[in-house]
Amino acid sequence: MPEFLMKPKIDFAFKEIMMDEKARTGFLSAVLGLKPEDIKETQILNSSLRKIHEDDKLGILD
Repeated sequence: MPEFLMKPKIDFAFKEIMMDEKARTGFLSAVLGLKPEDIKETQILNSSLRKIHEDDKLGILD
Protein backbone atom coordinates (compact mmCIF):
# COMPACT_ATOMS: atom_id res chain seq x y z
CA MET A 1 0.00 0.00 0.00
CA PRO A 2 1.49 3.37 -0.95
CA GLU A 3 2.15 5.87 1.80
CA PHE A 4 -0.09 8.92 2.10
CA LEU A 5 1.38 12.30 1.36
CA MET A 6 -0.57 13.55 4.36
CA LYS A 7 -2.51 11.55 6.94
CA PRO A 8 -6.27 12.17 6.80
CA LYS A 9 -6.24 12.89 10.56
CA ILE A 10 -4.40 16.16 9.88
CA ASP A 11 -6.92 19.00 9.98
CA PHE A 12 -6.03 20.43 6.55
CA ALA A 13 -6.16 17.01 4.85
CA PHE A 14 -9.49 16.11 6.45
CA LYS A 15 -11.06 19.41 5.35
CA GLU A 16 -9.82 18.88 1.79
CA ILE A 17 -11.22 15.34 1.71
CA MET A 18 -14.58 16.55 3.03
CA MET A 19 -14.85 19.05 0.16
CA ASP A 20 -15.61 16.06 -2.09
CA GLU A 21 -19.35 15.31 -1.78
CA LYS A 22 -18.98 11.58 -2.45
CA ALA A 23 -16.28 11.24 0.23
CA ARG A 24 -18.36 13.32 2.65
CA THR A 25 -21.44 11.16 2.06
CA GLY A 26 -19.42 7.96 2.52
CA PHE A 27 -17.88 9.26 5.75
CA LEU A 28 -21.26 10.31 7.16
CA SER A 29 -22.90 7.03 6.21
CA ALA A 30 -20.14 5.07 7.96
CA VAL A 31 -20.24 7.21 11.11
CA LEU A 32 -24.05 7.32 11.34
CA GLY A 33 -24.62 3.72 10.25
CA LEU A 34 -26.79 4.74 7.28
CA LYS A 35 -26.84 3.63 3.67
CA PRO A 36 -25.17 6.26 1.45
CA GLU A 37 -28.29 6.42 -0.73
CA ASP A 38 -30.35 7.41 2.35
CA ILE A 39 -28.35 10.64 2.64
CA LYS A 40 -30.12 13.12 0.37
CA GLU A 41 -27.80 16.13 0.61
CA THR A 42 -24.77 17.39 2.47
CA GLN A 43 -23.51 20.94 2.85
CA ILE A 44 -20.30 22.56 4.00
CA LEU A 45 -20.98 25.82 5.83
CA ASN A 46 -18.55 28.71 6.03
CA SER A 47 -16.51 28.27 9.22
CA SER A 48 -14.73 31.64 9.20
CA LEU A 49 -16.14 34.36 11.40
CA ARG A 50 -16.37 37.72 9.70
CA LYS A 51 -14.07 40.46 10.92
CA ILE A 52 -16.12 43.56 11.74
CA HIS A 53 -13.21 45.87 12.59
CA GLU A 54 -9.81 45.94 10.89
CA ASP A 55 -7.97 44.99 14.10
CA ASP A 56 -10.29 42.03 14.92
CA LYS A 57 -8.73 38.57 15.05
CA LEU A 58 -9.76 35.94 12.54
CA GLY A 59 -12.09 33.36 14.08
CA ILE A 60 -12.49 29.86 12.63
CA LEU A 61 -15.10 27.36 13.86
CA ASP A 62 -14.15 23.69 13.64
